[in-house]
Amino acid sequence: MSDVEGFVGEEGQTWSTYKSWVETHIRLLLLQGDMQVGQIYSANAMAKELQVSNSPVREAMMSLTERGLLELVRNRGFRVVRLGSTDVWEIYQLRRLLEVEAVRTVAAARLTSEQVANIEEYAAHADELSTGASAGGMFDYLEADHHFHLYLVSLTGNQRWVELLGRLRDQCRVNGLHAHAPHYGSTAAAPARHIDIADAVITRDVRRAVQAMEAHLDYLRMAAEDNI
Repeated sequence: MSDVEGFVGEEGQTWSTYKSWVETHIRLLLLQGDMQVGQIYSANAMAKELQVSNSPVREAMMSLTERGLLELVRNRGFRVVRLGSTDVWEIYQLRRLLEVEAVRTVAAARLTSEQVANIEEYAAHADELSTGASAGGMFDYLEADHHFHLYLVSLTGNQRWVELLGRLRDQCRVNGLHAHAPHYGSTAAAPARHIDIADAVITRDVRRAVQAMEAHLDYLRMAAEDNI
């Protein structure tokens, strides 16, 4: 692929940067649904597809295994993780704890004008894409949604909080749990839009921010219940 070839040809790139690029590319394939849940993919075949050597691909796939997106199948390759009913319910419980507490914390804080502007921009962009009108469709919306949620959590100043939430959100996306979301594909005003959460946080209305985030995550609760 030309993108990979272009990267490999650049001078001064460290091994860490190279491996990170490969990992980002494979993660993108997972999020786009190009790698199917339950299917096994070998590092060798993936390396050939990307036109790179085996080592960075295997290391990248091991990193994605640590993130809960892949699982090692000895002598065969890596299987895309299929979440069971218990997994989905545990992810819902964790995301509710992480994201509700995050907006509670951030809504109680004094934000800078730049932080307020960023929250408004991320929220407006996500809601704009929620109609499904963009060329990128669902993927563009989910990326915007991802950036909004992770930015809110980043305002707590706790990087581990951000990293943990990022992993959980990726696991949800790879398993298609967003199909339960009512926020996408409709021009109707959905409950708990991103702008509703943003407004509550910006105006320091802690109670409303918590309620809006709980309502926003309700689709995940329904997905968990459907899998029980």
